[in-house]
Amino acid sequence: MFAGLPGIGVGTLFYVLIALCMPVYELYNVARGTSSVARWRRIGRQFFHAISIVLSIMIAERVLLFILGQAPVESLNPARLLHRELAGHAPQSFLAAPITASLLIVGTILLTVEIIHVVKTRRRQAQEANDAEPVFSEALNSPPGN
Repeated sequence: MFAGLPGIGVGTLFYVLIALCMPVYELYNVARGTSSVARWRRIGRQFFHAISIVLSIMIAERVLLFILGQAPVESLNPARLLHRELAGHAPQSFLAAPITASLLIVGTILLTVEIIHVVKTRRRQAQEANDAEPVFSEALNSPPGN
């Protein structure tokens, strides 16, 4: 795909997104009463690693653009990637296309996994409903009153 740009691939992006979502999910566990201090320590560590990855990519972009002579570099605001003028900034950032491609791939993977999950859940529910209904021959052979 995009060789030579470590840290912005699909795997890293997936890890970062999951690590950033972990505190929200754990709040649900707090409400259910199933959370623990050990879990929060692990979540804090993963969250710190995710933020460190994002910051290191942002700093690396700034340093490399400066080295390539494309200074001054605009703000490192992450919202810049989602701004409607992304196309205008793309020539100034060698990371815009790979990050966009990674987001599209991760989005496609997550959507596919969710669709498969929904399909399998519905099939399992239909199977359980079919198994719960007595078969006609079993109904005829069962003693009266059952």
